[in-house]
Amino acid sequence: MDLRQIEHILAIEREQSISKAAETLYLTQSALNQQLLRLEKELGTPLFERRKHSMIPTYAGRIYLAAARQMADLKRETYKIIHDITEETAGEISVAYTPEQGSLMFSCIYPIFHRQYPNINFNIKEARVKKMEQLLMQKEVTLACLTYSGKLKNPAVEYHDMDEELMVLGLPASHPLAPLAGENSFLVFPEIDLSLLRDDSFTLISRETRMRDMIDLAFEAAGYSPKILFESTSTRTVVNMVHQQICPAFFPQSYVEPDALWSTSPSPPDNPGCGAWHI
Repeated sequence: MDLRQIEHILAIEREQSISKAAETLYLTQSALNQQLLRLEKELGTPLFERRKHSMIPTYAGRIYLAAARQMADLKRETYKIIHDITEETAGEISVAYTPEQGSLMFSCIYPIFHRQYPNINFNIKEARVKKMEQLLMQKEVTLACLTYSGKLKNPAVEYHDMDEELMVLGLPASHPLAPLAGENSFLVFPEIDLSLLRDDSFTLISRETRMRDMIDLAFEAAGYSPKILFESTSTRTVVNMVHQQICPAFFPQSYVEPDALWSTSPSPPDNPGCGAWHI
């Protein structure tokens, strides 16, 4: 097996798309597709089932990919050992975090780390929690900054808690129930019975996220399926729907902005408020 070819095939599996894999590898889609076709011709069998929007490994493909991951892991471990032997202060850390809050956290931590370890390089992957778990399982990264709840832990992942935050429900200030939150709801996060919002429509974070699983469990416990205006991969978009007085939405506590007007009184157009609740 050609190690470069192995990395290319693993990228196709990871991205489930030749075009997306080619983009991450800085190759043309045609070049990567030709590599795969030559390999499949050499092996005498398809490695992937070509579907409309994804590449799914065949049985033979899963066998090839399992061996490919072992060889890629062996290469990484060998290089790491050699780096550690030659220079203890040099090396690489593969880390994954979310594109929004995770990116902000890393940008705050990195300058401090870099001053102490200037020869340590980072291999960064930005992804949602479910994708990060996949990257950990495939050993594409060694560390991931992700969120979880007690019911939604992945048994194959080792967790080290850094902090704890609530899942918050934001209500537009114009919502009939918003006054019940109180003027300092962003500090105390009062609890609310989600069944009171049975007739409301929501903007929800996409199903790619672990938080969406937590939200779905909350609705299940409340005994109904919500009306959904739309779903978004961006938590910031979800939060903005509350600020713009469109609808209720869920988001992590870390997205609460103390300098915004989180109140129950009428808000000026340039700074709309909302009531914040703990679910």
